[in-house]
Amino acid sequence: MKTRFGNEAQYFLFDTLVAPLRWELLSAGMKLNLFDYLQISRTAEEVASRFQLIRKSTELFLNAMVSIGFISKRQERYQISDSYRSLLVSDSNVSMCGLLNHLGKIKHVTGSEIVDLLIQGHQGKQGATMTQPEFWSNVVDGLRSFHVAVRNPIVVEVLMSLTNWPDVNRMLDLGAGSEQLALDILSINPDIQTVIFDLPRVASLIRSQVSDHPGIEILEGDMNRDFLGEDYDLVWASMVLYYAHDLPTVLGKVRQSLRSGGMFASFHEKLNQDRNAVHLRGAALRSTGYRVFDILTVRGVVGLGRLSKNRLLIPDLNSDKRRPVPDIGLEAAITIN
Repeated sequence: MKTRFGNEAQYFLFDTLVAPLRWELLSAGMKLNLFDYLQISRTAEEVASRFQLIRKSTELFLNAMVSIGFISKRQERYQISDSYRSLLVSDSNVSMCGLLNHLGKIKHVTGSEIVDLLIQGHQGKQGATMTQPEFWSNVVDGLRSFHVAVRNPIVVEVLMSLTNWPDVNRMLDLGAGSEQLALDILSINPDIQTVIFDLPRVASLIRSQVSDHPGIEILEGDMNRDFLGEDYDLVWASMVLYYAHDLPTVLGKVRQSLRSGGMFASFHEKLNQDRNAVHLRGAALRSTGYRVFDILTVRGVVGLGRLSKNRLLIPDLNSDKRRPVPDIGLEAAITIN
């Protein structure tokens, strides 16, 4: 019988210590395009020669990758693991490399930077953040692959489980980030018209991908300032309401855009038990402007009606089974106007 020593808190602390090392190894592999090269098995010597690396250091690096599970090792030859092949090979249509590299730049902060922020009230790093249009125009390709590979299988199941889903003829994808959800909706029901609302730079990039789809309409604007359209049977907001300058105002506009009996669905990081913060793994301290909104409370204030919440399941990459979302902390809140 295997005996485990220590407690969960100790294990969690050590896992927290090691987690950044896992990311840095993954980041290095993506920067080298290592996973593309390891689509077929290679020796450490072949890898070192291909990327002009030190032979001994390369073997240690590859073995570290093996210990995490990104690559496999058999008879001294290394190859990308099947579970990660489609996600880490750069030319895959569901590759997450671009998105991971981009988010790695804006989500990670050091302990010193956090202390400086608490004491001095300013950020040590500069650059586009999630509240700025240029951020989103830079990340559309990454979001597109994320939507295909991870998010949309969850979202489509949530949408199709809605009681009033058969009555949806016109829907708004608020702050869509890509055209993929609209395309998925069209494939399910070609009669549904989907309006994609996003910032002008993002909308322009999306428009170039859907010009031959008459069932998809692009509406440019900023949800904080501009008209969202009207007569929607469903307004879908996925991870976007955190960037409202004034949440009651934005949700008030959402309510006005819905027809009578229309639905509003917010897909967001789950609130903790105190209902005052999202799960840490879903929150970016720098990126969200240091503000976390209780979407469910404000929803009631602006008069959006009955509320239901869906406990979400995600697919297991290694099987056909589905399991509850553990640490990501996602939930869908659906209200009827």
